[in-house]
Amino acid sequence: MASRRASHLLVLGLAAHAALGLGLEVGPQAVLSADTAWPGPRAHLELPQYDTREMRPAWETGAAPLVRCPGASALASAEPDGEAGQNLQKAVTQFCAAGLGSLVELFVDPRFQSHYERFNGSDGWIDKAFLTYMGLGGANDTMSGEEDLLVQSVHHFSTAPIVVTNFNARVPDSMTPDRFPNLVLMHARSTSTIGKSFNFNKLTAMLFAKVKSGLVLDADQFVNRGVDAMLQRAAEETTVQYPYPIMPVHWMSRDPESSDMAGYPATYTWVFKSPDAPTRTMRWGHAHPTWSHHALPWLAKWTSYALAPDATKPPAWLTDQGNLEDEDLMNVAMWADNATKQWCKYDLPGPGDFEVYLKQVGQPGMWKDSKFYPHGIPLVFFTAHAAKEPDTSHKWLSKLWDDTDDRRKPILYNGQWFHSSAALRAHDAALRCII
Repeated sequence: MASRRASHLLVLGLAAHAALGLGLEVGPQAVLSADTAWPGPRAHLELPQYDTREMRPAWETGAAPLVRCPGASALASAEPDGEAGQNLQKAVTQFCAAGLGSLVELFVDPRFQSHYERFNGSDGWIDKAFLTYMGLGGANDTMSGEEDLLVQSVHHFSTAPIVVTNFNARVPDSMTPDRFPNLVLMHARSTSTIGKSFNFNKLTAMLFAKVKSGLVLDADQFVNRGVDAMLQRAAEETTVQYPYPIMPVHWMSRDPESSDMAGYPATYTWVFKSPDAPTRTMRWGHAHPTWSHHALPWLAKWTSYALAPDATKPPAWLTDQGNLEDEDLMNVAMWADNATKQWCKYDLPGPGDFEVYLKQVGQPGMWKDSKFYPHGIPLVFFTAHAAKEPDTSHKWLSKLWDDTDDRRKPILYNGQWFHSSAALRAHDAALRCII
């Protein structure tokens, strides 16, 4: 997705709450519980580390993956425990039947086995976690620096684990169990090996890391205090009745009929090629989704359509569209199934957008469109995206690292600041996004 942003972009910063999604008041007094309390500064913020090292692929060592394609007899007789296991089995069956069995296999790095066991429940699942994916290229890699700051930020601002899924033969030197006690490193084969976009590894990691509910973070993101609330909200919103991932609203609608696209090249809009394509049910979403295990069968179906179309026979309108990226697929698939839930924008378009939060200023109508958000989109300060310059990201994280000022409000919408999701909803009951 193109990285160009609206010229009037103003965004916020540090969220001083972990209970925002529950509609509670924001501030330290509101988050002091075992599940949501920010642990406070754990260590000083270190400079990003870029060095990497080569490793032998896990599947060449005889290690056992978390999941694998079973034999026909085992598949027929298998009766997994619990809803999560049943949903995973449906996803595995879909991939294995499509000839995608090698992509099902995720391996826990043996150095992080004790971390995995600590976060793993008796049912073999991690209950809630952040998840990211990477594919490092060289001995000194910018993405290694990005991931380093991301994992540091999760350890500082969150109590939850972060699962890093590696899809290449190199790993950051600095990514060690001692340095990162809440990290679980996993390895898997890349979708690039079957000629598909590397970004689809995001979806296979969501599918097969055995995380019951989580939030996906790209390598070029870092998190901020309050982000743990989204893990609970993910579990609450993706259910058996609503079995879909949920994405935050994009800063650009990509709708050729919407007013906000008037100043952009036509290539920035999304246009279906087939007259049988679905109708938009919500604005374009950014591919930093939350999910729960209830979404696994849905994810497997649509991801296998993209990865193995000959075997899965996707709808003709999808085939007519040609090659898709992960974000494209997620949006059109949700429209096709009439999904309607969308998060308010907790993935700020850039690290420097925290300046507006720190100053508590704003303007009305940010990223408004004529179809879904006539007053603009609400901004919530949980993560920053497009953090592709680690040294710059480090400077912004340094400003947020030890900030405990609870007088700042964490939500900006239509030029006004709000202390909670309940206050936001009271201000605009017709708002199309949730938090």
